[in-house]
Amino acid sequence: MEVNTLAVETRTTFKKSVNKDARKNKTIPAVVYGKNNPKHIFVSEREFEKKFHNVSENTIITLLEKDKNLGNVLIKDYQEDLTTQRIMHIDFFEVDTEKKLRTNVPVILVGASVGVKAGGILTHFAHTIEVECYPKDIPEKITINIENMDIGDSIHIGELEKINNVKFLGQDDVLIVNVVHAKAVVEEPAAEEEAVAEAGAAAPKAGAAPKAGDTKPA
Repeated sequence: MEVNTLAVETRTTFKKSVNKDARKNKTIPAVVYGKNNPKHIFVSEREFEKKFHNVSENTIITLLEKDKNLGNVLIKDYQEDLTTQRIMHIDFFEVDTEKKLRTNVPVILVGASVGVKAGGILTHFAHTIEVECYPKDIPEKITINIENMDIGDSIHIGELEKINNVKFLGQDDVLIVNVVHAKAVVEEPAAEEEAVAEAGAAAPKAGAAPKAGDTKPA
């Protein structure tokens, strides 16, 4: 489990202008949800971007206000300005270290597949996997070595190596990654186009005179 600290400041006023001023001062409005009433805080934009460049759902964050521990949280959601790429608001979820939780863990593929080297195409379907465990057992990532994957091979959730005290959620037959022959990828769209062309050729053209035997009694 990776743990990070983040300096915060309690929000005491709730005027709309406060959020505007906060962004001018390079701070991010945020809310902490948990077993008690929501806590409204401000987070240093500079510190957040420095420590959490890649926002992750499985990183435990300890919130500190003037060295006072406000509790451990996970990032539940965030809003980003698509134009400036700035984080505009963050929702945190308070973590109870004595209770199991569910969170998404990134799936990382390592190695060069022998099937890809032979001309196959690798497709990574599941980029995260939901897990259930205690906060202290949250894995940073799930690593899959794909070096021995040949053309026709696939890996499903049920085939993953088990992690102590961590339960993978979802069906065992959920596909994570596979390697297929490049020809199969090319032929599938071609077959669909051929079927459409045949159907079009079989349909009578608009305005064409019916052939003998084609007419039906009214």
